[in-house]
Amino acid sequence: MTRPVPYPADTRAKGWRFELDHERIEQSDTWALAPSEVKPWLLMLWVTAWRQEPCGSLPNEDELIAVRIGMPMKTFAKVRSKLMRGWWVAEDGRLYHDTVTKRVLEMLAAREAERRRKAEYRQRKEAERRSDTGGDPDLSHGTTGGHQQDDTRYDTGRDGTGTRTGTSTNKEETTTTSRTTSGSVGGDSQSPTKAGEVCKAIRAKKVADVNPSSPELLALIDKGVPVETFEAAADICAKSKPPKGFAYLLGIVKRQLGEAAAIASGVGMPEKPWDESRSTIEAKGEELGLGRWNEHDLSAKRESFAQYEARVRRAVEKQQGVPA
Repeated sequence: MTRPVPYPADTRAKGWRFELDHERIEQSDTWALAPSEVKPWLLMLWVTAWRQEPCGSLPNEDELIAVRIGMPMKTFAKVRSKLMRGWWVAEDGRLYHDTVTKRVLEMLAAREAERRRKAEYRQRKEAERRSDTGGDPDLSHGTTGGHQQDDTRYDTGRDGTGTRTGTSTNKEETTTTSRTTSGSVGGDSQSPTKAGEVCKAIRAKKVADVNPSSPELLALIDKGVPVETFEAAADICAKSKPPKGFAYLLGIVKRQLGEAAAIASGVGMPEKPWDESRSTIEAKGEELGLGRWNEHDLSAKRESFAQYEARVRRAVEKQQGVPA
């Protein structure tokens, strides 16, 4: 009896890496039952399925599978029961495996989460842009006398001073000056656009006592702190009982910046064990002159990763003076 197709037929990896979970592989019944000469072919089978369309599937034809993984057909016929253990036929006529299918579904979920995050970010920015002039008559798009108001914080067609080139009326100059003052950041090191964007984002989170000319704010912007970090801190301030103000918000951001710098420098961070994962084991192997594990070796005498790890462990013990 065939099972439903687990995901759309046009699902492709599109550069998404297929990472081997070493612990899951070792706990796999198929891996445990497979002879040593078959295990390299199991890895090749999974990688080949990942590159198929739909991702993670195989054609339901022995000869095609053998050709795809580069195995002689006679050899495939002998080891088929071990090699194809756990694969099942779906309604589209192709073969799927629960473990590989789970990885594909995780990939699709991650892609969807990223798509939603970007869509929400664009919607938030669009809402901020539309509410940019809210509550400020000088920023209204409706003008008197047929003149079009200019928003110096968002018009990239103007120069860095926040004014138009050419001539203007006194009324226009006064309006531009008023806007530049309300959105300025108090120095030549920052443009009004960045500080204005940060302050608007903070106000939108119900933290009203913002100061775009604050030296602390300018210093944080200089260090490259993104708007999202200020927004997250503003959320904390708004939810506090009682609500906190702008100075408290800057304190949160400065503390987070300090913590990030400490983590980046490794201060106070415990050293990771060298055998924590495949990448750390291979890094230790390279450090000891053993090189990385050759996962592309498909020969009969191929060294398994477990054997490679044991070889690295012996070298580590030898380096530490532990008797073999």
